[in-house]
Amino acid sequence: MRLSDATTLSFSAITNYPLRSALTALGIAIGVSAVILLTSISAGLQRFVLAEFTQFGTNLISISPGKTTTTGISGGVIGNIRPLSLADADALHRVPQVIEVVPVTQGSAAVEYGQRSRHVTVIGAGPSAPQVWRFDVFMGTFLPADDPVSARPFAVLGHKLYTELFRHGNPLGALIRVGGFRYRVVGVMEPKGQFLGFDLDDAIYIPAARALEMFNRDSLMEIDVLYAPGANAEKLSARISDLLQTRHGS
Repeated sequence: MRLSDATTLSFSAITNYPLRSALTALGIAIGVSAVILLTSISAGLQRFVLAEFTQFGTNLISISPGKTTTTGISGGVIGNIRPLSLADADALHRVPQVIEVVPVTQGSAAVEYGQRSRHVTVIGAGPSAPQVWRFDVFMGTFLPADDPVSARPFAVLGHKLYTELFRHGNPLGALIRVGGFRYRVVGVMEPKGQFLGFDLDDAIYIPAARALEMFNRDSLMEIDVLYAPGANAEKLSARISDLLQTRHGS
């Protein structure tokens, strides 16, 4: 069949059956639009998830305590059979290509200053947290590099907590109460926003050892490891796993 004949036949079919042709065109348009919409949603969701996780950097390894069974909750929040200690975090500094290590534990408590009080997330961390988490200090300094076991009662405020308690005044050196214990404010963090629904600005940061004592826990929630750019993450994870298994005996 010649091209001119095929073209004539196609146009005549369209004009002779306009309703069927319109419905066919509508179906094609709906199908194409649906594919474009689903592709856009998928790409947007992927970008959102990547942005949420990479705001802390891309060369991070997070280590959680071991359990024989899980219920969808981090082993550091509930009981575990392989507790992570501050000594474990210190030992990880000796692994090749590890730059910094942050021991982490978390809970919630009331923070009081004068007549103002706010119930917030309390994050126990190490002094290298700003470097590992890519989290800048707005005012003052972060937690000093004290001995992990005998760390001084210093605290760093999240930006929202700072504005709620001090109304943009100078908080440095002020004495506050965290969970009933006295702490001295040494710094305020830059606004960081939310991470998977958790408000990082409505929080307070204290030494990990003091957070373990405050919440009566024998294990860290996790240990975050910052490793050198270009290092093989899988090989480094294997070295970390071997070290921790050696330290814990299995």
